[in-house]
Order: sequence, then structure tokens, then C-alpha cells
Amino acid sequence: MGLLVGNIIVGAEFDSSDHRPSCHPKTRLDITHSIQSWMHNPARKYKILWLHGPAGVGKSAILQTIAETASRATTSILGATLFFSRPNSRDDPKCVFITIAYRLAVRYPVYRQYIVGLLTLDPQLVKKSPAEQYESFIVQPFGVKKLLAEHHDTVLILLDGLDECDGEEAQCEIILLIGRFVLQYPTCPLIWLIASRPEPHIRDSFSEGELQRAYGEMRVLVDSDQGRRDVEKYLRDNFAKIRKKHRRSIPSSLHHWPSESDFSTIATQSSGLFIFPSTLIRFIGDTAYADPISRLKIALEVIKSTSSSDGGHNLFETLDALYTRILSEVPRDVISTTLRLLVLYVTGLAGENFAESCNWLGITQGRAYGAFHRLHSVLDIPEPQDASTEGLGAFHASFYDYLLSPSRSGPFHVMVPEVIQYHHLQRIRILFESHSVETSDVDVTRIRLPWPIDNEKYRLRIQRKFFRRALNHLIRASDIFVNDSIQNEFSKLAAFFRDLDFGEVIDDNLLTIVICPESVFAANLERLGVLKTVPLQSFNFNDIRFDLHPTIIRHEERGTSLRAGWVTDGPTDGLGVPLARGWILRDPGILDSQGKQSRDSEVTRASDEPTWKADLEKNLATWTDMAPSYPITILGRGRRSCACFQFHAPGELWILSLPCVQSL
Repeated sequence: MGLLVGNIIVGAEFDSSDHRPSCHPKTRLDITHSIQSWMHNPARKYKILWLHGPAGVGKSAILQTIAETASRATTSILGATLFFSRPNSRDDPKCVFITIAYRLAVRYPVYRQYIVGLLTLDPQLVKKSPAEQYESFIVQPFGVKKLLAEHHDTVLILLDGLDECDGEEAQCEIILLIGRFVLQYPTCPLIWLIASRPEPHIRDSFSEGELQRAYGEMRVLVDSDQGRRDVEKYLRDNFAKIRKKHRRSIPSSLHHWPSESDFSTIATQSSGLFIFPSTLIRFIGDTAYADPISRLKIALEVIKSTSSSDGGHNLFETLDALYTRILSEVPRDVISTTLRLLVLYVTGLAGENFAESCNWLGITQGRAYGAFHRLHSVLDIPEPQDASTEGLGAFHASFYDYLLSPSRSGPFHVMVPEVIQYHHLQRIRILFESHSVETSDVDVTRIRLPWPIDNEKYRLRIQRKFFRRALNHLIRASDIFVNDSIQNEFSKLAAFFRDLDFGEVIDDNLLTIVICPESVFAANLERLGVLKTVPLQSFNFNDIRFDLHPTIIRHEERGTSLRAGWVTDGPTDGLGVPLARGWILRDPGILDSQGKQSRDSEVTRASDEPTWKADLEKNLATWTDMAPSYPITILGRGRRSCACFQFHAPGELWILSLPCVQSL
């Protein structure tokens, strides 16, 4: 169970601490009743129900309500829930079935016993492909062994926001796996409620071949009569809350605020789409302003500016206009900081928590909260006491979609040269701070953290993480936004690179993946004499420093079932030539270039294997015979060097960083 929980999508359950609103009381009753009728009907025609509708129509709130209601039932059929969220980094497809398995194991003791036995025999199952996990976690226990068939007629698994799972291919694979299972095992008690936008690839997957017989669909309509009534109730109830909360700001003479005319304008503009009124209510009732009358006037101006002369309107255009107005209220001398932080979140590069993201960019606590002071209507911002454990989150993915689209966000588009260049400067800053010119050494504890961290162990971990990210990115950077100014700043690291012992940073797991030739900084490093590219046949095994540990990672290609650890038989090179035995590094501390836990690879200390040196020599000899001109990148000078290269073998990719003495 510990192995499972260490690989789930954290915060994806319906009852997690992450705030997820359910339907407003006494709204969406038609849709929720229809879903519940399907859930509790033993004669249902299909075991997959696909709920779809455009962004912002309220699909997540509907499924949250379904989950909450089902969980409170005396004999609950709720087995597992998974709420995807791209803005909150809950989107890893490799963890979907692990997350479902964990929730089912918590819920059903007989399944928990099965899982314990399964992972005791094969702990590496959590690292295998989603298809293999689905076979082991779902097909075998529920389809073949029929674990719950005698005790439960129905077990509901709920997946919300499938379109926010990372990668269209992964989304389609999830649908196909579930659909084929449902067709193959029609008596299995599992039923699936899946919600998403009606993206073409998702619809095509549901319509593929016989899968059409496996599912039914329900559409959340925009601008339906029931949808408009639900929005009106939501608006009236929330305007009443605003009047009560801000009674000192609203004169008693305004018995009917807002006026019926203004209310009607907002309700009509909402068109039954909940994302607009919910954002508008947060905007008008923002406690940072405590002036709902003025805020309402601004909102009405936004609506008027986006309404066409013939009375028609585009709701998403109005929503974008509201987002633009909200961002326009951020002071000009602050907005650059706002966008620098936001780009981390829209690109999935944010740290583990809000404070870490600010430290990465060299932003103090005060500046960070100043940058987001006017954005509480679109962002869920953690309180200072929670900033070291919680991250920043958008109330709706449409805000991040807006920020990433230059045609929609205009001056607030985050992927612009100025913002990206600032991030390069911060990486340079981090490496520069780690270096001492006086002592000619590199020490990560010198890296400045503007948002102080009291815990010494945690502070060191963050400093090491920042050093790793900065070094990896700058060595591999191929960004088109790197200009002459950035190149000049990079040149200030000359002494840093001359003094850096690349072998030691490899040994400390501070450098893992290196692809230097494509780097825009490669020419700088070559001029400094700390970078050269040589053919594999020129590399001498005896140049490897065995007093330090190499970093060797083997990535298994999708669809293969290669075993972790030592490859005793060894794959072939495609021509029938067997490769020598290989080894892989197992270390839960390895992080990727984004600072996230790597889930694509298996790792172990080479020194744990008694024959690792001989096996490495065999691998190098085999690869040299196969491709003698294959390029190796040498980083560093003299004994402070490492050799880095990637080598493709059938079904796998090897990435090697070997501490060495540069004698070439």
C-alpha cells in the first residue's frame, strides 16, 4: 500500500483537501438525477457513461456532487474517483490506474489482499506501462478472478476531466482499455462515469469499432432552459451573500441590488455556462476591494464591450474580456513578476509548493503576494502559513488556456521572450551564487533563497534541486529566446564552469541527462575549453573515474516489458548481435529537469552489483562495435570531466554520464 500511495496522483480524489466545488444547491437536478438513475439501474444497457460539454459548463461540479452523494449513501457503490487537473499538475497518465487501484484497495479488503500479494511478487509493476497496469490492477482481479462479483452488484469508478490528462494518445488509450474490458467482461460489477470536453479524438475513441456498444453519452447543454434557470439561482443566492457580507458598502436605500435590468444582463450573458458567473461573482465580491457596487459597474462594462450590435454575444469572448480586465488591475510595476510566476504554472514547471516556485525565481514573499493581490477571483492562492505545502491553482483551466493563447490574452500572454529570458537569468543566477571565486569551489548551500526555509535539511534539498535544474537546463538549452544579452550573462559563468567538477555533480546526482550539441550555449562552453564532442571509438574505458559513481538511466520504450535491474539475456541490436548485460540506477531522489520525480526510469547504485565495472566495459565495447562514430560529449577539464551520451538499443534508451579523466 505504501508503494501504491507513493505513485498516485495526489489530490485527485473527490474528498481531497484541494477545494473542488460541487453543484450549487438545487441546481443541475435534471442531469444529476439522470446520472444517478443510470448508476443504480441493474438493467442498464451500458457500463460506461460519457458526460461531455464545453469548458466551463460545470462538468466537474456535477461529478463532484455525484461523488459526494454516492459516498454518503448507506450502501455506497462509489469505488474510486479521479479528478484530472492540468493547472494543478494532476495529469500524469502513468499514474491513473495506480490511483484507481489505491482507492479500490482502501475501499475493499478483498481487493487490498490481492494488491498486497501482487506487489509483493512484483514491486516494479508501478513502473510499467498503463496497459500492463490495467491488466494487473483491473482485468485480472475483476474480470478473470471476479473478486467483487459475489459481494457487490455495482462499483462506480469516476474519472473527471479526461481531456486534461497529459497527452491525447494517453487519453485515447484509457478509453480503449476501459471499453474493451467492459465488452469482454459484461458481468463485471465495475461501471465507469467519464467526463470530458467533446474533443474529436475522444469522440473518435468512443466510436471506434465495437466500443460503440460499450457506452452511452450525456451532453451538458449550453444555454438550455434548465441551465439558464440554474445560473439565475446561483447568481441570486450569491448576490444575496455579497449584500450581506458587504452591507457597509451597499447603501440601505438600494433595496434591490443589483437591479433586475443589471441582473438580467449578467444572467443572459452567462448563457447557462457556470464558469462566467462564478468568476464574475468572485470578481464583484472580492474582499480586497470591498466595493461590490463599483465592481458590478466594471463587470457590466466588460459585458457591454463584448456584445455585438445585433444583440448576439460570444460567451468565451466575454470571459476572456473579464480575464483581461482582472489582469489589467495588476499594477504595471508588478505585472512582470505576476507573469513570471504564472508561466511556471501554465507550463507545468512549478515547484512542489508556492514558496519553492518563488524561491526559484528569486522572488520574496512580499513581492509574490503583491503580484497576485488582485487575482483572487481567478486563482486559488495559498495563505502564507500554507505556502510551503500548497501550490497556486486556477479555479478553472480556461484561465491557463487564456494565458497561453496570444490571440486571447494579448499583452498578458505568458510565453513571450521577456518572460522566458527572465527564467534563463534566474538559472544563471543560481549557478553564479553557488560559486566562490576566492576558493574556486562550488557549494550549493550558497544559493540564495529569498523566501526563507527554516528546516536545514529541506533547505539543502531545495538548493540541490535548484542547482540540478539550472545546470541541466543551461547545458541543454535550445531556446529561441536566448539573445545576446543572455549570452553575455552566461559568459559570466566562465570561472564557475572551469572550477566545476562534473564528475562530482554526477556522483551527487546533480546532473543526470546531458544533450550538449543542441545547446545554444555550446559555443560558449567550447571556447571555455569545457566542452568537446568526440566519437565513441575514441573513448577509453580506463579514463573512467571509478572513485565516483556514474549516472546510467535506461528508459524503456512504450509497449515493452523489459525487466528492471540486470538484463541477464540481453536484447539484440536488431541484427542479432546480443548486447552485454546492463544495469540501471535506482534512487528515489533522482529528479528530472523540471524538478519532478522521474517515473520513466529505474535506478540503482552501480556499486551494489559486484560485476558492474566489467558489465559496463562490455556495454561500451558492444556499442562501439555497433556505432564507432556515435558522438560522446565530454564536459569539464582534466580530472573534473564527465562523458555523456545517449544510446538507442531495441526497446530502450540508455543515458550515460560517466565521471572521467579527459585525456583526449
